[in-house]
Amino acid sequence: MGNRRTIRRFGKERRITKLISFILVFGGLLFGAGSYEILLFPHDARSLSLQNSVSAFDNPLLRNNPASLSKLSKGKTYSYFYLPGKIHFTGYQSVHKSNLGIRSTKISIMNYGAIIDGETEDKSYAFDILLETGFKKEYKNITSIGISGGYLFSSIAGYQSQLLFTNFGIRSRLLRKRLGVGLSLENIGFLLKSYTDVKEPIPALFRTAFYYEPRYIPLIINGDIVTYFGDGGSFYFSCGIELKPDNRLTLRLGSSSHRSGYLTGDFSSDVIAGFSGGVGFRFTNMTLDVGFMNLGPAGFVVGFSLMKKLN
Repeated sequence: MGNRRTIRRFGKERRITKLISFILVFGGLLFGAGSYEILLFPHDARSLSLQNSVSAFDNPLLRNNPASLSKLSKGKTYSYFYLPGKIHFTGYQSVHKSNLGIRSTKISIMNYGAIIDGETEDKSYAFDILLETGFKKEYKNITSIGISGGYLFSSIAGYQSQLLFTNFGIRSRLLRKRLGVGLSLENIGFLLKSYTDVKEPIPALFRTAFYYEPRYIPLIINGDIVTYFGDGGSFYFSCGIELKPDNRLTLRLGSSSHRSGYLTGDFSSDVIAGFSGGVGFRFTNMTLDVGFMNLGPAGFVVGFSLMKKLN
C-alpha cells in the first residue's frame, strides 16, 4: 500500500514538473526568456507599445533603469494587460518626491489562470506577485543614478519559488537633453526558494539604452540593447518612436529583434508580427496610455495604464 502511494506521488510530481516546464517554455516563446518572465515584461502601456525601449528617456514610472525615473513624477498609476492564453497582468505604482530625490513603490501581479491536470483532472493555479521599490537622484540636471530592489513570489500548481533582486542604473543627457544614454544592471539577485530541486536561473542582464529628440520634429527615438548573463552572451535589441503632434496626444510604434521568432511565412500575418504600438492622451490631472504588442501566431497583448497626478 505504501509503495502505491509513493508511486502515485512520484507520478504526480513528474506531471507537476512538466506543467512548470510548460509555463516557463511558453513564456520563453512569447518574450524571449523562460523563467521569471514578469521581471522582463513591460509593466505599463507606454513600455508595452515601445517594447521596453524607454530606458534612457525620462519615464514617469519606475522601469528597467531606475535612473530614468523623472524627477517631475508625482502620482499613482493603474495598469491592466490581457495576454494570450487568458493570462492577466495588473499593476499599481506610486511615485512621490522627497528631500533626497524621487521614490517609487509598485506591486505587479501576473495571473496565468487555472491549470488542469489531464490525468487526475485536479485544478491548480499559477501566478506571480512582484513587490518593488526604487530611488533616483539627479546631479546638476545632467546625470542621474538610481537603484531599485524587489521581492518576487511565484506559484505554479502549488509549487512556489521566491527570490530577491536589485537593479542599478545611470543615465546622462547631452545637447540640452535632446540626447541621452543609460546603462543598467538588472535582476541581480538570488533565489530564496526554487520550484523544484532544479534551480531556474534569474534572468540577470546588462542594458545599454539611448534616446534622441530631433530639434525641429516632435519625435523621440528610443533604443535598447540587452545582453543576458550566463546564457552564452545572448542578446536582443528593441526600438521605438514617439510622435507628439501636440501636448495632449502621443503616437507610439515599436519593434524588436524577437520579431524573427514570430514569423510563419504567411505575408498577411507576418507583415505586422512582432510590432507594437499605442497612443497616449494627456489631460489636466490624468494621463491615459493604451498599447498593444503583436506576438505573431501566439496572439496580441493589449492593455492600458491610467496615471492620476497628485497636486
